[in-house]
Order: sequence, then C-alpha cells, then structure tokens
Amino acid sequence: MSKKSAREELRAQRAREAAAAKRRENMMRIGIAVVVAVVIVAIAGVVQWQRSQVDTDAAFPAGVVQPYTATSKSNPAPVQTKAGGVGSGVGVGKANAPVVVEMFEDFACPHCKEFENDAEQTLNQQVDAGKARVIYYPLTLTEFGRPTQLAANAFACAANDGKAREMHDALYANYSQTWTNAQLVDLGKSIGLNSGTFRSCVNGDSFSSWVQSIGETGNKRGVQGTPTIFVNGKQLDPQDTSATGLKLAIDSAAAQNNKS
Repeated sequence: MSKKSAREELRAQRAREAAAAKRRENMMRIGIAVVVAVVIVAIAGVVQWQRSQVDTDAAFPAGVVQPYTATSKSNPAPVQTKAGGVGSGVGVGKANAPVVVEMFEDFACPHCKEFENDAEQTLNQQVDAGKARVIYYPLTLTEFGRPTQLAANAFACAANDGKAREMHDALYANYSQTWTNAQLVDLGKSIGLNSGTFRSCVNGDSFSSWVQSIGETGNKRGVQGTPTIFVNGKQLDPQDTSATGLKLAIDSAAAQNNKS
C-alpha cells in the first residue's frame, strides 16, 4: 500500500471513529433527556396523586358556596352536602350581588399581601354596597410550608364563626410567613373570636382536609400562582391585579350582567 493510500485510510478510520463517538454522545444525551422527562412526569404524577387524595367526607366551614357558573349567574348557592363543601370557597356578601369575585390567595404570599394592600378597601366597598360577592379560596403553596396551612385552617375556623372577611383581612394586616397556632388564636381574639370552640378548632386543625381540597380546586381551575382572581368566571389578567383593574373588571361584569 502506498503512503498516500495509508494516509487516506488512516483519515477514513479516524472519521469513522469520530462519527461513532458522536453517535454514542448523542445517544447518551437522548438517554439522559428521557430519564429526566420520566422523572418529571413521575413527580407530576405524585403531586397530582397527592392533590387528589382529598377526604370527600371532610368537615368544611360554614359559609362555603358553590363556585360561580354562567348558568347560576350571580347566585352561587350555599353548600348543603359534604361532597359539595369539599373544594368550595367561603362566600362573603349578598347572595344576589350581580358580580362574583373569586380569590385564590395564599396568606403567606408576598404578592397577595401587595394586592391586598392595594385592593382590599376597594373590594370591601363593592361587597358592602351589594355590587359584588367575594368567594375566598385559601391556597397553601408548598414553598411557605406548614405556617400557611395553619393560617388557612384558622381562616376556616373564623369563617365557621361568621368572621371570614374579618380574619382574612386581619391575616394580611398582620402578615407573616411564620404563623403558629398560638399566634392565630390571639389574632382571632383581636377580631372578637374568644370562644373555646375557635381555639380548639385552630389547635386541632379541624378543617385541614378542607384546606387541602382547595388546592385541588385551584389545580382544576388552572391556577398557577397567587393571587389569581376571577370576576364572574373570567380570570383577571395578572397585569390588572390591582385596585383599579379589579374595579374596572367588576364594573364591566356588572354592565354585562345587566345586558343579559
């Protein structure tokens, strides 16, 4: 074999080896991507499974109502059965209000705190005037841990005693990411909840299963962050989660309701 042929054969051999190495590298990358995808799917499946493990016989607080639907117009009915109470939010305001504002918030969420600082007074005015009814859905995002679950349960305990809005507003007025049951009992006292029943409800996590069920409701409604606000079933654009945006959405929904 001539020197030229030998060099050409060597180059060809090196090219074949490089191509084979490239194929092995590509296969390895594909394998890693498949494994990662499988892990992500498995984690999502576990999360979904955990969210679905809701006790349908769970106790729920007084004042829970059916979610807004176009057919029910502005009158989400009070829930009478356990099956209906699980996953349903707490309603505040007149049942015949023309607009229903559904609020998915986490009491430990700083963005929710900012929204409440800006919009709470506006929303309360709309509720007091009979123009809007609010339904509270207290989500418990995992990044805030156990304290946010305790706060949501305390809110449910307060709702059971007819003080849902007062407790909701007090939790944001005294915003914390480190709530303890003792602190929540004291917060309840500040809004007139002095009974042993309220204290026992807070300390016993009486509505913990209902709190968990709200997370499943948020998942079904496509809620991906907090605050998420629906006005007569239409999700408020995140850019409009302000007092001004909320007021405009309520006015628009009320006008639309009058036309229908």
